[in-house]
Amino acid sequence: MSASRPSSTSTSCPRAARPSARQSPTMPPPMIAVPASADMAPSSLRPECPMQDGYVKFEILCYSCANTMSHAMRLSHRQIEAFRAIIESGSVTAAAELLFLTQPSVSRLLADLEAELGFALFARIGRSLTPTPEAEALYEEVRRSFVGLQEVSRVAEDIRQYRSGSLKIAAMPALGLQFLPAVIAAFNRDRPGIAVSLRVRSSHAVVQHLSSQQFDVGFSALDIDLPSVRRETLVTMPMLAVLPPGHPLGEKPVLMLQDFHQQPFIALGNEISTRSDTDRFFADHGIKPRVVAEAQLSFAICSMVAAGAGVSIIEPVTARQCAALGMVAIRPITPEQPFTYDMLTPALRPASRLVQDLADRVRRQFEDLKDSRMTPGATAGR
Repeated sequence: MSASRPSSTSTSCPRAARPSARQSPTMPPPMIAVPASADMAPSSLRPECPMQDGYVKFEILCYSCANTMSHAMRLSHRQIEAFRAIIESGSVTAAAELLFLTQPSVSRLLADLEAELGFALFARIGRSLTPTPEAEALYEEVRRSFVGLQEVSRVAEDIRQYRSGSLKIAAMPALGLQFLPAVIAAFNRDRPGIAVSLRVRSSHAVVQHLSSQQFDVGFSALDIDLPSVRRETLVTMPMLAVLPPGHPLGEKPVLMLQDFHQQPFIALGNEISTRSDTDRFFADHGIKPRVVAEAQLSFAICSMVAAGAGVSIIEPVTARQCAALGMVAIRPITPEQPFTYDMLTPALRPASRLVQDLADRVRRQFEDLKDSRMTPGATAGR
């Protein structure tokens, strides 16, 4: 600075001229505290100028000096990185190696930083570079900032690598009892840091859960569209006949609808939409099975069929699972009655990468299911 050093009684500010009476700050100046000299000028002079005897104490009362410094200071992230590296490594040479820079580049960054700050950060004592007290005070804030930044980077990397997060799933029983648990088990093996929650509910309840935006993904079989829910058809497959092991109809590779006429039939409950679809399907072909029992779940129907209570037609996922367990025999029927499985996501927020990953796995599982062929001789229950 070209101006001469002020005397202890001077009331002028050597850093900047005082604002005129008409000037008023548009925003409060920052409060920056630097240790003051023991022989600082009397407090009555501080509102006029805080610079005395070469020491500075920035106070909110001195608008001109504080505002000038805050306006002029332009610190770069690279300068702060260099300062941190020198503090932690103990030398400019070691800092340059840490930052993959040349030693002159680090020295220049340090010099520029000191010029911006207006005070020295290091002193050469013997052959060592020693931080000044001001540097140590600044480093504490830099260290906290870098720890916060490193934590943000760690969390971001965990998210990118699927190491953290959560997934809330709602599913109809046909998919939530066996199909999805198998998919989730494989998902968890690959993504052990993800907390998965599965809630098994009716298709109506699944739609409501997704409409509330409280679940990440849902699986249902309900032909309904809501503005708050995105619906994607995963697969449409024909429903299958389920028969008790050793039942006479099991001798046929494919069953006709006429085969169900007056047969003891176990139906879904009246509150299930698939029940009305099946009733209409039979009625359109003039078939009237003899309903002897009802159940809400396809698996419960399989259990009754396995016990010899009758025959039924159910959605294909549960039918194949029960056949694989040896509970029932399954057969295709003609004409076919289609059944559609849907995936639901909240429409008011985008699907996460975790949802997309799970959805891809579910699609592949369905593709495998579609590609598998039933052969009567290998069908369970024979």
